[in-house]
Amino acid sequence: MAEALIKGLVTHGVQPHRITVSDPLDARLDWLNATYGVRTTTDNRVSLSSETVVFAIKPVQLDLVLHEVGSAWRPGTLGISIVAGARLERFEQALPPGTPVIRSMPNTPCVIGEGISALAGNASVTEPHMERARSLFRAVGRVLDLPEAYFDAVTGLSGSGPAYVTLILEALIDAGVQQGLPRRIARDLVCQTVIGAARLVQESGKHPAELKDQVVTPAGTTAAGLQVLEEAAVRATLCLAVKAATLRSRELGRQEAP
Repeated sequence: MAEALIKGLVTHGVQPHRITVSDPLDARLDWLNATYGVRTTTDNRVSLSSETVVFAIKPVQLDLVLHEVGSAWRPGTLGISIVAGARLERFEQALPPGTPVIRSMPNTPCVIGEGISALAGNASVTEPHMERARSLFRAVGRVLDLPEAYFDAVTGLSGSGPAYVTLILEALIDAGVQQGLPRRIARDLVCQTVIGAARLVQESGKHPAELKDQVVTPAGTTAAGLQVLEEAAVRATLCLAVKAATLRSRELGRQEAP
């Protein structure tokens, strides 16, 4: 996700030398420097000279990194977190009082500029801070300002959602192959069908159920397929998947590094 942000910013005209990346792996830093021209370091505190610091790390690493940078944090520096499950209060406890912090939950389609990111700021965040964060995430897709109370559900739905959709894509492609289609053709048919259906829901403004019913004819092929999906409880299974991911996000928010 950090690389997606770097790529998006550079593509949208941000000078690479204005971006400093900290990572423990020299090989990774060398690749990012060669590919995007960004500055690199293995010392997290070096990045604190920037006006905005993005925490793009695994949840288990968060407390260790906060302990490292907390005492060296510059007043007025904006912190942005894309750490799954990490609540704003964890940053407030580790960083100097009054530090503006914005929590974000982007998703993997950001890699191709088609992501969606939710943003929530703490009490020290001003509108200019929010607009700075919006500008960053607009480089990789759409942006929504939401209350932090929604974030576990956002994580379970849109943060984890691309994995659910790609699983469905894989299954549909395999189904096409089973029915005699070459895999390349099945892949093209499935991908464009999903893209088109999503765009139709998004742009028509109609309820998905209404659009679904427009495809169904009595005793037709779609009715036969939908009956199987309902009998297999696909709808309920997807709801359970989002619920499980949401609960896991809440658990991560309560965890601290060992």
